[in-house]
Amino acid sequence: MIKPASPLQQISPDDIRKNPENPRLIFHEEEMTQLMQSIQEVGIKVPVSVYADGDRYTLLDGERRWRCAKRLNLKSVPAHIQPKPTPLENLLMMFNIHNVRVDWDPLPMALKLARVREMLEKEGKPCSPKDLAAITGVRLTSVRRAFELLELPKHYRNMLLREAEKPRDQQRITPDLFIEVFKSFRAVERHVPDALNEFTKAQYTDAMVKKYQAGVIDNVVAFREVSKIARAELAGVSKKEATPTIIRLVKEKDYGIKQAFQDTVESAYEQRDLVTKLIGLREKLSKYKSSKQLKDDVRTALQELRAEINRLLGS
Repeated sequence: MIKPASPLQQISPDDIRKNPENPRLIFHEEEMTQLMQSIQEVGIKVPVSVYADGDRYTLLDGERRWRCAKRLNLKSVPAHIQPKPTPLENLLMMFNIHNVRVDWDPLPMALKLARVREMLEKEGKPCSPKDLAAITGVRLTSVRRAFELLELPKHYRNMLLREAEKPRDQQRITPDLFIEVFKSFRAVERHVPDALNEFTKAQYTDAMVKKYQAGVIDNVVAFREVSKIARAELAGVSKKEATPTIIRLVKEKDYGIKQAFQDTVESAYEQRDLVTKLIGLREKLSKYKSSKQLKDDVRTALQELRAEINRLLGS
C-alpha cells in the first residue's frame, strides 16, 4: 500500500519498479558487484528517489542501488517520495539527475534524447540540438553525436548495445569507432567530394568498420589520418592525388589507413612541420649577437645541423 508522502521513508524494493525512461540501460556487472559490497558493509547511505504510481512506486534516481537491494534481499531501502511528474518532466528529470554523474553509454542516451525531441515536437516546443542540450544538460557536441549514432543501420545499433553490456576493457566496437568514422567521412565530403561519386556514406562506414574488425585498421584514432588525406591541399598535395587514394581505401579490403597516408601526404606533412620548426629555430638564433654567447653543446648541435644542411643543399 502506498504510504503518505514524507521527506524520507523505508520502502520494500518489491514495491518499487524501474523507470522506463531511464537513459541508463546498461548496468556493468563489475560496477554492480562493487556497489553490492559497499551496501553489505555500510548499507545504502544515499536514499533512492521515487514517485507514487498506482499501488507502487517508480524510480527517479537510484536504479543501481535498487537493483543491488533486490539482489541482496534487503527488506527495505531509504527513499525520498517526490511528486509524480508528467512524462516529459519524468524524462528530463532523468537527464538532470543523472547527467552530473558518470556518463551514460552513448547509444542508450541517444535513444532517450530522441524521445525527448519527440515529446517536445508534440508540445510544439523548440527541439533543435541546441535546445536539447540546454534542456537536458547534455553537451551540444554529445547531442549531435547521439543523433548521428541513431542514423546507423539497426545491425550496428544492436552491435553497440551488445558490446556495451561487456566489461569496458573487453569492448571492441564502441561509439567512438563510429564517431571517428563519421568525422573522417565529413572531411572527405567537404574536401574531396569527387570521391563520393564512387561510394555512399553507408558504403564508407561498412568498409571502415570491416577493416577495423579485421585488424587492417588497428585503432580508432587512425581515422584522423583519413581526414588529413582529405585535407591534402593544406600540406601542398593536390586533390587529384588524394581522391583516388580515398577511393582505394574504401574499395580495397586490405588497403589500410597507414599505407594510404604514406602513399599520399605523410612526407608533405612532415616537411610542413619541419618548416615550422626551422622558422622557430631561426627566430631563436637571431636573438644571439655572436657565437661567443653559445654554450659548447649548442655549438656542437648547430655544427651537426649545418653538416646536414650542406649535405642536402650543398656547401
